[in-house]
Amino acid sequence: MMKRDRHWLLEIVFLIVLVIAGQSVDFSLELLLRRGVRFFDIASAMVPPDASYAAVVVRPLWATIQMSLIGTVAGAAMGMAGALFADSYVNACGWLRIPFKGVVNLIRTIPALILALICTFLVGLGALAGTIAITLYTFVVMTRMGYEDMENTPLATATALEVTGCGRFRAFARTVLPTMLPSYLTNVLYLLEANVRHAAILGYVGAGGIGILLNERIAWREYSQVGMILLMLYGVVILAEGSSEVLRRVLDGTYRLRRSQAVLLFVIIAALVMSSVGTLQWPDRGGSGFAAAASIADGLIHPDWSMILSTAHDGVPYLLYETFCIALLGTVGGTAIAAWFSFTASFRLLPWPLALVSRLFLMLVRTIPVFVYGLMCIRVTGPGPFAGVLTLTLCSVGLLAKRFLLAIDDIDLAPFQAYRAMGTPYIACLRYALWPQLYSRFAAAILYRMDVNLRDAAILGLVGAGGIGTPLILAMMHYSWAEAGALLWGLVVMVAGLEMISEGIRKSRRRDEYRD
Repeated sequence: MMKRDRHWLLEIVFLIVLVIAGQSVDFSLELLLRRGVRFFDIASAMVPPDASYAAVVVRPLWATIQMSLIGTVAGAAMGMAGALFADSYVNACGWLRIPFKGVVNLIRTIPALILALICTFLVGLGALAGTIAITLYTFVVMTRMGYEDMENTPLATATALEVTGCGRFRAFARTVLPTMLPSYLTNVLYLLEANVRHAAILGYVGAGGIGILLNERIAWREYSQVGMILLMLYGVVILAEGSSEVLRRVLDGTYRLRRSQAVLLFVIIAALVMSSVGTLQWPDRGGSGFAAAASIADGLIHPDWSMILSTAHDGVPYLLYETFCIALLGTVGGTAIAAWFSFTASFRLLPWPLALVSRLFLMLVRTIPVFVYGLMCIRVTGPGPFAGVLTLTLCSVGLLAKRFLLAIDDIDLAPFQAYRAMGTPYIACLRYALWPQLYSRFAAAILYRMDVNLRDAAILGLVGAGGIGTPLILAMMHYSWAEAGALLWGLVVMVAGLEMISEGIRKSRRRDEYRD
């Protein structure tokens, strides 16, 4: 009874928080219904795409693929080394391990776009800055995921081997590493898909790839050419997801590659990576990169405390509050839409033609970059945080639905089929047969997406959609590193704080499930 009362109390508190957040960002359902059709003004101008522009798109699109491929492969390899260094069994030196984990988690809170912008100051404009940013982003994410998987893997067998004189690292490599490697590689594939989309927007800050061309065409309002860029990017996303799905089946043992196929796959991937590396050029900055690094470091060490302590609307506390409200409402809105599409896109629950249509639509939703959504939403609401809420809602749909689909693919359908055989309505079957199996996986995905949305809110500054992103990007563009340092530290503290709360919620749920 007490547990049920606690849940009711939490739900009431959550609803109150949603109402307050909605008022803080000027959420207006009436405005949305009255002007919502204007969202499609830009979308309709993209149709039909300008087919003659395809030849111009090929080269920067290939550069985007190269950036994401190099960054993912290099970052994943470094991430495995970082995970080993951060693991308490492999590395018993806490005075080295703990600070390293702190730095990794610190960098992980910074959005990929902001990392790319920093890299342009260090190494200059171009694909090299974008590649370094994606590599660094992949490294910190995979390091975190890797050492968490290692810490959650039982060590009894490794300890037994170590006692027999096998050696600690060798025992670890023969027991724990093979156990967690499939999960690690699956996460790498998932991150590769995300990095393709990250690489598509890095050009907006001069970090190479197709984003430069996309930004230019949007600025000139050549929307039919923008449509062609997005159509070709959509094709790349479909190809990336299809390839990832095949490789996931290989990793989970559903499909076995012959030795010749495995060798051919390795050769193709190695050739792509090596040819991509050969296109990168380190610019001669004449020492300006070191000067920029010194300025950035000075801004981080000596942030503008007047902004941190200010209670005005341009102070860090209010900007963080507004960013939190945008991320929260965007996550909730995206969750509601993604939950619907995840069930309609499941080949296990619906006939494959219907599910395929939903999956292709979700891929299209994931393809469109965040600042394009931002521009489309501003047509409805005007600049401000309400546009940011709508933008993050749309950005959340595709990735949440994908995580939900993966959960649905793993569940036991026998209870659902039994209910259906008895004539139980479809919605009731979902409620009583599937939801108990999906609840914890869905909750974990939603918490993860909230964490991502807090970082992605900084990207909204590109289109003036509210939150901390606009002043942060302006401060960096104007080399106001003390202001940028204050805003970055605020963003880091907020994301890290939410992550601690999320981890506490996950541990509490695991304890409750264990007791049940």
